[in-house]
Amino acid sequence: MKRLLSCRVGLPTLAQRTCLGALLLALAWVAAAAEGVTIAVTGDIYTPEAKVVSDVILAQKPLDAVLLVGDTCNGKTSPLEKYKEVHKGTYDRFMALIRPAPGNHDKLSTPPFSGYTAFWGRAAHAPELYYSFELGGWHIISLDSVSFHDTKVNGPKQLAWLKADLAAHPKTPVIAYWHYPYFSRAKHLGDPQMKSVWQALEAHGPALVFCGHNHVYERFPPLDAEGAKVAEAKGVQEFVIGPGGASPIKAEAPDAPGPASAVFHGGAQHVGFFVLQPGGAFAFKVKSVSKTGETAVVDQGQGKLSAQ
Repeated sequence: MKRLLSCRVGLPTLAQRTCLGALLLALAWVAAAAEGVTIAVTGDIYTPEAKVVSDVILAQKPLDAVLLVGDTCNGKTSPLEKYKEVHKGTYDRFMALIRPAPGNHDKLSTPPFSGYTAFWGRAAHAPELYYSFELGGWHIISLDSVSFHDTKVNGPKQLAWLKADLAAHPKTPVIAYWHYPYFSRAKHLGDPQMKSVWQALEAHGPALVFCGHNHVYERFPPLDAEGAKVAEAKGVQEFVIGPGGASPIKAEAPDAPGPASAVFHGGAQHVGFFVLQPGGAFAFKVKSVSKTGETAVVDQGQGKLSAQ
């Protein structure tokens, strides 16, 4: 007689539940990718690890855009020649997909931002350095947080533009990205100068925010401008994603103020991949990248925004 396979009926183990959860997320990612657009997100770009991070981005298929959240050249100075050196054979392999935002290191040329604007050309959107575009049914906004952080000279003008831009897209799911995070518990912490931007986004409706600067990966729950948790349908959810080649930070700062992150991962390069669907549904997968190019998924999930 053939031996029949048997199974035990009972509650699944923790390992089985974990495996099932990962499988369901993987299936959700595949389904979302088939219907939506895919973007990559990272920032704080520098040698030599720009190569391994850009390899991971290049391997992602399909890919519709790459959002760089500032410090697109993370050197002590950032003249045009340095940008060419950092991006040669790395991010320049998919230049047509890149939508940059400026960071504090991008300012370090004479005159300020001249290397950034010369290298990125029309994609820099000089002289304002902020802009928006549509992709896959989403409204995506790139901001110049350096203006808010350093001089505030362009802050009021940019904030007025942002409010008008959001008002022109009342029912569209929104992504905003810039360099200095509003919330962070890593070395440089969050920047309170970005509060007015957060409030403008919150007034429009729920949004996703991508930032860099702190050379770690952090995901925060949906929060209001005071740092209180709110429902996904009402709050702004921030992802700090990096570095994309620069030296990583390993741990949270001791006694860091502000709200706790839902996920923190340091000591590695990071790149996030987001699948965006019309109507505000999204799925994400964030990978760490080692010096030798090995990757690991450090966070993944899905959600849905519905503008007010």
